[in-house]
Amino acid sequence: MIKAFFKDSLLYTLANLFTRGIGFVLLPIYTRVISKQEYGLFDYLTTIGLLLGVVVTLEITQAIYRFIPEYKEDPVKQIKLASTVFWFSLLMYSFLCLVCFILSSELAKVLLDDERYSVLIKITSILFLSNAILYNFTSLMRANFLAKQVVIVSTLNAVFVASFSLLLVVYFELGLLGLILGQLIGVTLSLIVSFSKVKAWIKLVFCLESLKEMLTFSAPLIFSSIGVVLAMFVDRVMLKEFLGAEQLASYAVAIRIASIVTLLMVGFQSALTPLIYANYEKEETPKKIAQLFHFYLLASFFSLLTLGLSAHWFVEVVAGVQYVDAANYVAPLVCSALLSSMYLFFPGLSIAKKTSMIAAINVFVGILNVALNYVFIPKYGALGAAYSTLFSVFIAFTLNTVVAQRFYNIPINSVFTFLTFSLIGIILFIFRLSSI
Repeated sequence: MIKAFFKDSLLYTLANLFTRGIGFVLLPIYTRVISKQEYGLFDYLTTIGLLLGVVVTLEITQAIYRFIPEYKEDPVKQIKLASTVFWFSLLMYSFLCLVCFILSSELAKVLLDDERYSVLIKITSILFLSNAILYNFTSLMRANFLAKQVVIVSTLNAVFVASFSLLLVVYFELGLLGLILGQLIGVTLSLIVSFSKVKAWIKLVFCLESLKEMLTFSAPLIFSSIGVVLAMFVDRVMLKEFLGAEQLASYAVAIRIASIVTLLMVGFQSALTPLIYANYEKEETPKKIAQLFHFYLLASFFSLLTLGLSAHWFVEVVAGVQYVDAANYVAPLVCSALLSSMYLFFPGLSIAKKTSMIAAINVFVGILNVALNYVFIPKYGALGAAYSTLFSVFIAFTLNTVVAQRFYNIPINSVFTFLTFSLIGIILFIFRLSSI
């Protein structure tokens, strides 16, 4: 398992370094070509897409990871599952697009404070649909351990999106509209490529029995995912509402810089879940997961140290001096990004199919984060949002871990874990003092 994990993890990491790296390289161009207001609105729309992605398809894509490996010896069953997920997702997002087209002016006025953005609402809704189907296809590849195919699709998607976005924003000077439209064109081309990789599983099949089986597993995860999204992304929505799109733009730049850490860690995340579900019944699996967790924790410590020390330099180089305040938010956002993925090393609740418990924990934490942001954003601005989110994510990780260990114990080294978390806390405190 360890060998397979690092093999797939390396592939996913290299692909992510390239795909997200392109976006990071283009960030200095976007922050200098489009206005701070428009960049803030772009991040705001992206966050809305994440919120919608949780509820529109009832989180059915999560069932792919749970059931596809389980039926690896039954290709007919896999086709029923994969095809049903695809057609259900397409139907639900098509309905969303229909609503957005009908109410585009009203939505533009409510969300973007200007009904002239109605065309943007329509295009963005189609982008949400395209991203959802692409995510569906790549999830199916991961569940079948097709790491190379995922790398190919992800790489091409990054190239397509970057090329068309750059062309429309820089050459045609379409601003925010060009940024969204360029993404739509790129994702659409990627869908064509990805379908060629999964067409063996996607047929004209829709099985109500399979749908019921998967929704029974995934439906409770809606509340869980809503909680996760509230814990990780509501800060952006509330920042826009309290302080405006320009302040959100600085915060978004800090998030982009903090996300560098996910460039290195995403390989862990992408490779770990399918391997756990395929090997959790083996006696040696818990010890191997513990080893991987210790390695991840150590890598997290050094990632925080490196990005925290170089935050000011990164902000000035990447976004320019007009975004200099973003440097203050980088360290807590790095920690939030790292903590948000650590629960994967404690899969007890998912293995035991205790999705209701997962939902209860994450909903509680999501509501907590909304409350904290509501209190601290007006008082401390974006810094209040950053630390509110960090505290909420830490509570989510702690609760998930404590409960999950009862169902599937991962024998972690408690002393090593405590000391590492303590050092991370001390570093955060030092960075906070240095920014005052």
